Amino acid sequence: MNKQTAPEWVNKQLFVSLLEQTHDDFKAITNFATKAAISEGENYLTIVLRIQIGMQLKDDSEKEVSYILKIPLVNESGDDHEFHDLFIAEFQMYDRVIPELEALYAKNTSIAPSFKPLHLKFPAMTTKCDYILLEDLRTRGYRNAERTVGLDQLEVEAVLKKLAQWHAASAKRVTDLGEYEQGLRESYFTPEHLKLIEGFNMSFTVPFLECMQKYDLDPGQLLLISDYTSRLTDLYMEFGANDPQELNVLNHGDFWCNNFMFKYTDSGEVEDVCFVDFQLPKYGTPAQDLFCLLMTSPKFDIKLGKFDYFLEYYHRQLVEQLALLKYNQNAPTLSQLRANLRKNSLWAFICAQRMLPIVLMPPDEGSNIGNVMGDSEEASAFKRKMFQSPAYVQQIKTILPWLIERSYIR
Repeated sequence: MNKQTAPEWVNKQLFVSLLEQTHDDFKAITNFATKAAISEGENYLTIVLRIQIGMQLKDDSEKEVSYILKIPLVNESGDDHEFHDLFIAEFQMYDRVIPELEALYAKNTSIAPSFKPLHLKFPAMTTKCDYILLEDLRTRGYRNAERTVGLDQLEVEAVLKKLAQWHAASAKRVTDLGEYEQGLRESYFTPEHLKLIEGFNMSFTVPFLECMQKYDLDPGQLLLISDYTSRLTDLYMEFGANDPQELNVLNHGDFWCNNFMFKYTDSGEVEDVCFVDFQLPKYGTPAQDLFCLLMTSPKFDIKLGKFDYFLEYYHRQLVEQLALLKYNQNAPTLSQLRANLRKNSLWAFICAQRMLPIVLMPPDEGSNIGNVMGDSEEASAFKRKMFQSPAYVQQIKTILPWLIERSYIR
């Protein structure tokens, strides 16, 4: 089951006990509909369904509610998919880790930021597989930005402020509750995943180097980037190793504009930002989330020109939030944060090379996890298509020289 369709066990009866628990005046379900919650070609690693329910209340009035149900992919034989571990990681984030971060704000401050949608469970009912049941944030007015357009400055600032709160709480959590478990500290940056990383690097590098000839780079730049890509696997392993002398945070790990939602005021200002899709969390350098956001999601006319400003803005917010949470270790200075990003600049290249083309790609039936992660001829052809799309070429031929100028590629 890898299409966005509902299995038979997702039915009206499954939701009756939930609605009885959450609505004192619930009487009966009058309408039950399921549909894909995401568009075709949006590169998700799970099945994501929107469950829309019409219900009758005890006073015979009608009310509509909506939920998001995530269930793992299964392979052709019906067994757990190779990405099943990512699903388990996301469940643990919703069930345990994020509530710990939110509780730290409740304990230490007068503010109560919420980092995730409301996480629900079916009461006293065993489902046929793992699941993550969430409120539908759209019913509270949240929506995604248009990924191919990008975020304006105020939207980026709102995301950075929320990210600084998240990062600060995740650092405070270590001093209060101890180290994160091994899976969060290492993620997939381990010797056991070395062949996977090597294969992934090769599947992107070969078509990228072919297409790079069309990016108007000079011979020295072409040679430097070609040499840099030959060292990617070693750089990956260095990136994944945490430095205990520096500030480490729990990264969202996949922090681009499809994975957070905005709520706006009537005047169009950002009222709140809520994060979703916690499948790739990684404790380590904040450079991971910062590069992922800033390389992929701002509008192109501010992406590079405002990069240093955005870094300064994040730093101010981070220092403020660490103080608010009574974090008892030294916050990094701005120069230390800049040095940390330079040290971990691999992620700037990775996000510009691999995530940005996905972000800028118009909806495409070939945009699926097999083509993004795979090395078949079809997958290679799809990657070449991404690397040659006009929107991507326009950005990458400016971004690559910028990365070289800043010694982010070296």
